[in-house]
Amino acid sequence: MGSQRIKGRQYGGGRSVRHVFQYTVLLASITLALGAWAQERPAATEEGAEKNDGRGKIQEVVVTAERHRTSAQKTAASVTAVSAEELQRKGVTSVEGVLRDVAAVEVQASPQGGQVYVRGVGANGDSNWVDPSVSLMFDNVYSGRAERVFASVYDIDRIEILRGPQGTLYGRNATGGTVNVLSANPTDQLEGNLHLQIGNFGLKHVDGALNIPLNDALAVRIALLREKRDGYFSNGSVASDLKGARVKALLKPARDFFVLATFDTIRNTGNGATSVPFSYTGEVPPFVNWPTYPINFSSPWQVDDLHPAEQRNAKFTTWSLEANYDMGWGVATFVPAFTRSTRWVNTNLITGIATPPGLASSTWSEDQRSAELRIASPARSTLRWVAGLYHFKTENTQTGAPPAGFGVSTWETYGVQTPTDSNAAFGQLTYPLTDTLRLTGGVRYTRDAKRQFYGVRSLVGAYDSGIMVAENKYSALTYKAGIEIDLARTSMLYAQVASGYKAGGFSTTTTPPVPYEPEKLTAFELGSKNSFLDGRLQVNAELYLYRYNNYQVQYPDFAAPSPNPDDAPGATYFAQFVVNADTGKNKGGEVEAKYRLTPDDEFRIGLSYTHARYGHFSQPALAYLSGTAVTNTPRSAATIGYKHEFVMADGAVLTAGASTKLSEGYRVVLSRGMPGGDQHVYQRGYHRSDLHLSYLSPKEEWTVSAWARNLENKAQVANALPFGRVQITDPRTFGIDLSYKF
Repeated sequence: MGSQRIKGRQYGGGRSVRHVFQYTVLLASITLALGAWAQERPAATEEGAEKNDGRGKIQEVVVTAERHRTSAQKTAASVTAVSAEELQRKGVTSVEGVLRDVAAVEVQASPQGGQVYVRGVGANGDSNWVDPSVSLMFDNVYSGRAERVFASVYDIDRIEILRGPQGTLYGRNATGGTVNVLSANPTDQLEGNLHLQIGNFGLKHVDGALNIPLNDALAVRIALLREKRDGYFSNGSVASDLKGARVKALLKPARDFFVLATFDTIRNTGNGATSVPFSYTGEVPPFVNWPTYPINFSSPWQVDDLHPAEQRNAKFTTWSLEANYDMGWGVATFVPAFTRSTRWVNTNLITGIATPPGLASSTWSEDQRSAELRIASPARSTLRWVAGLYHFKTENTQTGAPPAGFGVSTWETYGVQTPTDSNAAFGQLTYPLTDTLRLTGGVRYTRDAKRQFYGVRSLVGAYDSGIMVAENKYSALTYKAGIEIDLARTSMLYAQVASGYKAGGFSTTTTPPVPYEPEKLTAFELGSKNSFLDGRLQVNAELYLYRYNNYQVQYPDFAAPSPNPDDAPGATYFAQFVVNADTGKNKGGEVEAKYRLTPDDEFRIGLSYTHARYGHFSQPALAYLSGTAVTNTPRSAATIGYKHEFVMADGAVLTAGASTKLSEGYRVVLSRGMPGGDQHVYQRGYHRSDLHLSYLSPKEEWTVSAWARNLENKAQVANALPFGRVQITDPRTFGIDLSYKF
């Protein structure tokens, strides 16, 4: 297969997304004009909408984005909430699948998982040595692991996506935003659900939940998951073999006190991510001598047929407790949690990128302990406030042995450990000056400590350094100040300035470890939330300006000196460095709109524009990239969705819908100096479309859905690696869901 064909198929052809984006803006204008026209329709139409039991209105979404239960339309923040019903209609069963459908969000893959970018703020490195910039929370417990971005979700209540720095309310590293994954809690009703899913690539998925009220004070909810799917690639890579279980117990001995205990575990024993050659036709890559293989976009996609990229056995288990006591004047909440993560990987280094053909085994494990104690204002208080303390600690170990024939160098690192300690105190207050005008102020003080234990020993000589340690400590004061005003009963305008902070650390692939500084960001935001036409039209918009200092980025370097004295003078090795960009800024805006044209028709649109540039790089290898566009950040992106509901005579509802995400091109990784040329580090503009059709029974007991994702069957570059290889997104998938509730 020629390289031109590979490029065309991989990037979705040469169509300019800029023109499509302009048409999208025009379509949004037409939608708003239709809304203005609909507002003037005769009262008879309004009565017709009322006869449909509120179906003509957009449903209100309740979120806990600011540690209080509030309507998303009454929350002075840019937040998108995705319900369990919407996930099911689209056939989405992973966090990554949700995020890829949001206009201002991109996900960069990595061999271990993924990193999330929001408005140009994200971490392009492996979470083993650089913390995420967008915090990921599972039932209010922080996770800093890249693997969890691709985690399967089941028995979910909702997923909340907060944009912008969350420096006062959320515990760790939220310079870009926060993603909250909230599973269903026990209730006082005997109920349950069963969800079956089958699809192409041999997909077989089943999950279900059973809610059992044992007595008036105690209820238990048990949810189980099992999924198997063949790999998307001919070598079996990206195969899914998942087992999950979650048990929640809710004890409510008194009206003003409850305890929620959660056990959550998930295990993946399938094959991990792979890389594929991107039309590499240059000289033999340095250090290695292997053939390259063309990409065949038939099913399954053709890569190196010899080996899967990774054979993995990863397990994540969390025990958490939430104790909640309503004292009348305030509500006290205590959330201690313990997470144990283990990952054993057997990597084929052709598709895994590192050394000549062979297998290398590595084991990684981490224990994470966290605790948060906070006191918040009562639910109905007009004066909203929250104050608390936060503690976070990790202990981890990574070990591994090189494969036979390891010829790049004659040394290895061993016993790598990067423990982290973090403590914080925080508070936020929203004070009503009048019935329509409110002020918000918040502050958080954080202290972090990062350490790295490491050692170096020779494979051919007698050199052994023993265990050594590097340590750094950091602190930061982050804040939020804002004003919000109700322009009308269903319209709000807000302006705020907020700061975020992410701890520094060490480049763990280098010996000795090279430190990098904390990342800090200050955001200025002006937003508006509006509901028009008796709840049939929602229009939310926000403008923002981010100023950051010491943006953390990762880049590869082939010129690092070997730390082993047995090596020849000038010997080099491949390493991944994390460095800081100096001061820079991001600016842009977003619009999200939902419109119920009729009680049966709903149109959605999301538009985002981001102008994000790196600051100055002091490293000579990166100096020429100073001022260039931030990776994984398209300048413009849009999502368009439409659904129609056919109401049957017996009350059943048939829903048909379609959605598309459009994006301009963007750079995927920072370095232009990778072997194989520069072309594979850039993702050209693309569009990706989904369809869904669902039938809801008259009593809403069971649902049948058919769905298809990525109708174009075109892949986008999700990560670019050395030697002209890339990771790519999923091909076209389709399937059928059957759900039953009782």
